[in-house]
Amino acid sequence: MRTLVALLLLPLVACRYEEVIPEKDLVGKVVIPRAAATQFAINADGTLGEEIVDVRLIGPVYLGAYSAIDTEAFPFPHPSMGPVITSDYPGNTFPYGGTTIGRFEYGCYESTACRVTTGRFTGYDDVLDYFQNVLGDPVTDRRGEQVDSPSTMQQACFDYHRVTTDAEIAFVGEPDFVENADGNFEASFSMPHTVFVEGMVIWGWMDAPRITLDAGDVNGQFSTCDSATGRQVTEYDQDFFQGRTRYDLLNYPSLYIYEGDYVADGAAVVQTVPEKAEDLVVNLSTKITETE
Repeated sequence: MRTLVALLLLPLVACRYEEVIPEKDLVGKVVIPRAAATQFAINADGTLGEEIVDVRLIGPVYLGAYSAIDTEAFPFPHPSMGPVITSDYPGNTFPYGGTTIGRFEYGCYESTACRVTTGRFTGYDDVLDYFQNVLGDPVTDRRGEQVDSPSTMQQACFDYHRVTTDAEIAFVGEPDFVENADGNFEASFSMPHTVFVEGMVIWGWMDAPRITLDAGDVNGQFSTCDSATGRQVTEYDQDFFQGRTRYDLLNYPSLYIYEGDYVADGAAVVQTVPEKAEDLVVNLSTKITETE
């Protein structure tokens, strides 16, 4: 009987399966040139103001893990693409994974839709100052009246989101980016559950806010935000969409990259899983001056 039991156990030991999970959690650091946070402010009267360096000018940063970089299809480094089916539409880049540093968040008033990025504002006063003294277009309420009190904006956010603390408001808090010793700006990132392929490249870009003298109430908007979709606000006499991040950014990035944006140099090749952020640095050093 003892011999039979031993024989029955042998197949169980021999058939032991060791699971290999291809997805890894990646960590790294993004460095953005000082120039990306430098802009001439627009005064409230529509005139050109002083040149400023401001972390609030850093738009959302989109990062993806790709098989390789193509330096010929576009006048800037771009992920390799699959087949191009039609001449007026790019091929799919098929990313292994992705993440963002900052995302769009509704700023509690219609006038802020598609113009507020998380991780850029320390408080409500910071938001109001940005709209008035950088974009030249103050935040207004549903009646079209200027919102100039941080406490008024705070209460509007509490009422809309049905919360009671600033910690529950996603767009106020500690900034993601900090100035480093070189005068540039950097932020850490995590890219969870990414299919790990040795030799893949971490590439991405920063969507810069559109700020010009004649832009008016579209100053500060982003090409990667779809203002015609997202959650619909239908309260009292209000009827509008909050906007949302476009869903195919990482698969077709060239559709949303415009002059003034900053893209990665394509040099962040991953051979092993980084243990700390400093082991994987993505430099968004290329400023877009033309897209085709």
